[in-house]
Amino acid sequence: MALLALIEEAGNRMLRLDPETLRRLGELQGKAIRVRLVAASGEPMEFYLLPSEAGLRWRVSHETEPDVTLSGDPPFFLRMLLGEGATRKAGELRISGDIELGQRFKRILDGLDLDWEEPLSRLVGDVAAHELGRAARAFGAWGRQSVGTLGQDLAEYLQHESQLLATRARIETFLSAVDELRADADRMEKRLQRLSGSR
Repeated sequence: MALLALIEEAGNRMLRLDPETLRRLGELQGKAIRVRLVAASGEPMEFYLLPSEAGLRWRVSHETEPDVTLSGDPPFFLRMLLGEGATRKAGELRISGDIELGQRFKRILDGLDLDWEEPLSRLVGDVAAHELGRAARAFGAWGRQSVGTLGQDLAEYLQHESQLLATRARIETFLSAVDELRADADRMEKRLQRLSGSR
């Protein structure tokens, strides 16, 4: 898939700016990590990451069962790539399979420290590279805040205005009703068993 190849090449170019992360990824060589993007509606999208000291190879399929599966919604993975993975809420990331490997991989990504200024200084000089780096960090902080705000606004719209998503209270009410119905069905089944046994 051409798009995946482009993402792989761009991602590995960025990773080359952080040799320590590449070294740590090399320690995971031979492992297969499945990433499952779970959207609110529709089928989940999956791809596989194969780490090595050269970076990450991206694949749409893999011949063997992955060592670990990381599942979450697209905004979570976007925040993780923007450096906000450590502030995740409970339940945003689900890890199945080799949990220790999944947590280790996440820590590697959380520790990603790209030095943009060094290669940029060769092109535009030290002072300009420093100013561009400062501007990029400010823009990144604004972008992270904007993504968070946009996510909250979208969730509120989908829950309250369009009512396409249920609120937590409605979900809890529904689950409570399901539990009550299950308990009623169990009681009815026991009553029927007693009645059929008394004949």
